[in-house]
Amino acid sequence: MATPLVSVKMITYNHEPYIRQAIDCVLNQKTNFPFELVIGEDCSTDSTREIVFDYAKRYPDIIRVITSEQNVGMKQNSKRTSDACRGKYIAICEGDDYWQRDDKLQMQVDYMERHPECGLIYSDYNRHYVKQNLIIPDYLHFAKRIPDKSPDIQDIIMNKVEIRTCTVLLKKELILKIIESDPFLFQSEHFKMGDTQLWAEISLHSKIYYINESLATYRILENSASQNKDITKKLQFDISCSEMFCYLCDKHKMPEYIKKPHEDNMRRYLLKLAFLESRIDSAEAVKKSFKNFSWKDWIWFYGTKSKLLNAIIKTVQIFR
Repeated sequence: MATPLVSVKMITYNHEPYIRQAIDCVLNQKTNFPFELVIGEDCSTDSTREIVFDYAKRYPDIIRVITSEQNVGMKQNSKRTSDACRGKYIAICEGDDYWQRDDKLQMQVDYMERHPECGLIYSDYNRHYVKQNLIIPDYLHFAKRIPDKSPDIQDIIMNKVEIRTCTVLLKKELILKIIESDPFLFQSEHFKMGDTQLWAEISLHSKIYYINESLATYRILENSASQNKDITKKLQFDISCSEMFCYLCDKHKMPEYIKKPHEDNMRRYLLKLAFLESRIDSAEAVKKSFKNFSWKDWIWFYGTKSKLLNAIIKTVQIFR
């Protein structure tokens, strides 16, 4: 296998309906440089494992599979797959996403090679709601979220920009440097989100460039890390994200007006989780930790303590 200029990182778990398209979109890339596809397969319970090993057998000069005998979870699977990447650049395409352009890698590498000050390049994307069979093309155009400059850390923490993982190409050396600089933020299991904090830290070390056209399609499934039918798991993810943003704010001494919305979100999510689980002790802990409750916060708080109010809230379906 030739030393690749680009490593395509693909983590996958139970992506049987989508994994072939994800792999094919990488194999179909037309480039003037060698690239590899490193697949992190996390002991899927469907046929994903068999499919990726079949591809690796047919394309041994391009594909390598990183796996183990037991499931290690998304973060550890992501880390071991990144560690196995050998390229100067890393592109990301998870097993349920795909690229619709066969020149995606060439276009991004050409820009990065001409602009060494750039550490990350991303693009617009198509958003595919699988259950509804709905595709919104050029989603950042549709949502009016096109950046007017290279995003900085404040833009990212304040959610002013959206950098979708399946669209990015990054410098591997920069990624490794940043990840090693803060093991708690990037390597521990404490935070459920793994990408946004990386984009934020990259913005402190390099420029971020946006390509104003759709290069990839992001699938939104019913059950994923950020989209989950289980309300408890969804709240736990939202709490972790808010806590991660507060951590970044404290670490980089962000102004209070930037941190406050994330604190407000975390308080609201914690109260909703306490309400859902009828955990009076958790609701009391939130009350002690946060000041300036809104009237909605008080509803969740007293709804946790009162069985009658709890039942009323659930009956009128204001739990959202």
